[in-house]
Amino acid sequence: MDEGVTLRITGVEPGDEIAGARKVTIATTRGAIPLMLHSAPEKGRAVLCVSGAMGGFDGPSMLYPRLGLAMPKRGLTIARLDYRAPNEFGECLVDAMAALTFLGGIGNERVALIGHSFGGAVAINAGTLSPIVTSVIALSSQLAGAHMAGELAPKPLLLIHGGADTILSHESSQALYDRAGEPKTIRILPGVGHGLSEASDEVFELVSDWLMRHLSEC
Repeated sequence: MDEGVTLRITGVEPGDEIAGARKVTIATTRGAIPLMLHSAPEKGRAVLCVSGAMGGFDGPSMLYPRLGLAMPKRGLTIARLDYRAPNEFGECLVDAMAALTFLGGIGNERVALIGHSFGGAVAINAGTLSPIVTSVIALSSQLAGAHMAGELAPKPLLLIHGGADTILSHESSQALYDRAGEPKTIRILPGVGHGLSEASDEVFELVSDWLMRHLSEC
């Protein structure tokens, strides 16, 4: 990322609504950032979901659209982000920060961040930088770029990793856990790979319960 060039949001363009999700484009001075927004009837609490290095809206084992279908009924808005420049860490972090600014601008005072793989490091970094982020979930997270984990506290951190992950060893999440301050939780799932497909229902329940607990009003 060119540190001499900043990104400014210049507008927000709502698009079509499909199956309860509205496509939203955040127009910026460095290109368009696409979001899929599943809005809850109430304002105030939201979740920003970011994917791995390849980008996309869906996350591991379609977790993010599944959250988009279920969580608005429980009072949580779900926003699914796709990157402008996948696998460019600095640019992806800027995208996440812009999306958080957007979510704050539409009335959300408490936001959780979820990231998978490469996106786990994006979520941890953005969580240390944004005052509206109240908790972070990192799934099958890489260690590179996530050195900020120790600065996240006292915001709660949940780490979930498959014990049979052959792309990123679960030792990556264990190292993040060791670096992080309290409160923190780690779940290593035996026999589960990088995409978490072998435990998709368990992961959905773990994530859903965490979001409801940590996005509740103080």
